[in-house]
Amino acid sequence: MNTRPDRRRFLAGLSVLALAPVLAACGSDSDSPSTPSGGGSSSAAPEESAFPVTIKHKYGETTIEKAPQRVVCVGLTDQDTLMALGIVPVGVTYWFGDEKLQGVYPWAQDRLGDAELPTVLKDTGGVQLEKVASLAPDLVIGTYSGLTEQDYKKLSAMGVPVVAQSGDYADYGTPWDEAALTIGTAVGKPKATQQLIDDVKQRISDEAAAHPEFKGQTAGVVTPYEGLFLYGPEDPRSRMLLDLGFDLHPLITDADDSEFGVSLSAERTSDLADAGVAVWIDLDADNQVKSLFEKTKAYDDGRWFDISPANGSYYVAHSFVTPLSIPYLLDRYVPQLAAAADGDPTTEPPAVKD
Repeated sequence: MNTRPDRRRFLAGLSVLALAPVLAACGSDSDSPSTPSGGGSSSAAPEESAFPVTIKHKYGETTIEKAPQRVVCVGLTDQDTLMALGIVPVGVTYWFGDEKLQGVYPWAQDRLGDAELPTVLKDTGGVQLEKVASLAPDLVIGTYSGLTEQDYKKLSAMGVPVVAQSGDYADYGTPWDEAALTIGTAVGKPKATQQLIDDVKQRISDEAAAHPEFKGQTAGVVTPYEGLFLYGPEDPRSRMLLDLGFDLHPLITDADDSEFGVSLSAERTSDLADAGVAVWIDLDADNQVKSLFEKTKAYDDGRWFDISPANGSYYVAHSFVTPLSIPYLLDRYVPQLAAAADGDPTTEPPAVKD
């Protein structure tokens, strides 16, 4: 089988090092359960007049007639919004991080309650259609996904409502708040979801206000991948930098087609010399890129830090960008950004191990 994920999914968050556990775990669907499993739960009834509801997405419209009881997530981060609303999905799609957590990361574990952990799906070779069917879902959600039209049609043919990613953005590019509201609306809790979004946005605004030094400085999330890759303005990680007050580095904004990101040769790493903050993902993954960056003024000034698998769940949270992961992320991310943004090479970004 072809174990290499498509380029966009790879760059949606999987770095060179993060890819390894995905490839090692990739297998056939032969382990699919023959009877429905997973313990989905809901802590509250849907809001009044929430159903039926019709949701627009990349492949058309989907109408949901009643509150779902068994939700399967084919999107990579969709479970977090569900769990924030008191709904534990019966199936989640593994992305990266500790697979033993079964898609319930530290920021969401207190939302699990007495429910069973979700069944874990893999999509390195496409959606595991048989495994999805075996979970007997009454709703399939894929807002943070690259769901193909072919797989969308196959899932829909099961007689299950399917909510695919938005067609208004690049795949994996829907803003976290819009994705959350779509999910909340699909499960009959739009008002509760909007309140959740408002609370998280207030937290982000508070952090930006507490760090006026971020405003006007350039920043970018970058990773070694076939040279140098810079995440673009439609990527959730870049949006977080913008929300905190930074401007994206011109290497990103000056590119002709940079919605999702920009691919450059390794030699262009030197162009990050004037970056206000360079947020690296797995800098050690490419010796050439690392060596070139170490010769820049940004490196000498300490205007950078690296997020790698050694950082554990923080490494995952940086790419998840959901209503549950964002507060967890900000607790760890903002102090590192502040240390890098001050331009003082003696200020060490605080270490983060979880």
